[in-house]
Amino acid sequence: MFAQDTLIYSQKNSLMFSNKYLLFPKTNKFEHIFKTDDGQTWFGKGTYTIKKSKIILDFGDSEENIKSETQIERIYDKSNVFDTLIVKFIDKKISKSMGHIKYNEKYYYTDFDGQLKIPKSELKKDELPIVETFIQGSIINIELRDINILSALIITAYDIYSYYHFESNFTRVLNFKNNKIKSEDFYGTTKKNAIFELLK
Repeated sequence: MFAQDTLIYSQKNSLMFSNKYLLFPKTNKFEHIFKTDDGQTWFGKGTYTIKKSKIILDFGDSEENIKSETQIERIYDKSNVFDTLIVKFIDKKISKSMGHIKYNEKYYYTDFDGQLKIPKSELKKDELPIVETFIQGSIINIELRDINILSALIITAYDIYSYYHFESNFTRVLNFKNNKIKSEDFYGTTKKNAIFELLK
C-alpha cells in the first residue's frame, strides 16, 4: 500500500457530497477536500505521521496557494501620463471576466473583455480615492495612490469568494485499521458522528 503515489480515502454513504483525504506517502503530505451539496468547500493540507493505529494530520496554511493567485497590481508610468485609468479584471474561476467599480455613487462596468475606463478627473476629487470593486459576487475596496502616474489597475482573482472554509494550523487525529479510517468530524452522517473513509 505504501508504495503507491497517492492514497485516497473517500467517505462512504455520501451521495450528496464528496469527502476525501489524500495522503502522499513519499512526502508525508496530505490534502483534505470536502464539498457539500450547497456548494461549500472545506479544504486543508499539511503533513501527517502514523503512530500505531492513528494518523496524525498537522494542518498548515491551507490558504497559501489561493492567496498567491489573488493579486491587485497597480501599474505606474511617468513617461506617458494619460487622463484615463484603465482597469482590467482577470477572473481565473470563470473564462469570462466581469465586474464593476463604484466610486462616489457612480458605476463603471466592464466590457466583454473584462476592461473598463475611469476618467482621472473623477478620481482626483479625493486626495486618496478608494474604489469599491465588485468581482466574483463580493466587494473589495482598493486604495489608489499617485493618480497622475497611475496608468492601469489589474485585478486578478481565483475563486476566493466562493464558499471556501480553510482548515489551517491545527491537528486532527484519525483512527485507522486495514483500509478504513474513522473520525468524529462535525459533518458526520452516521450514528455518534462517526465518519468512515474507505481506501480506493
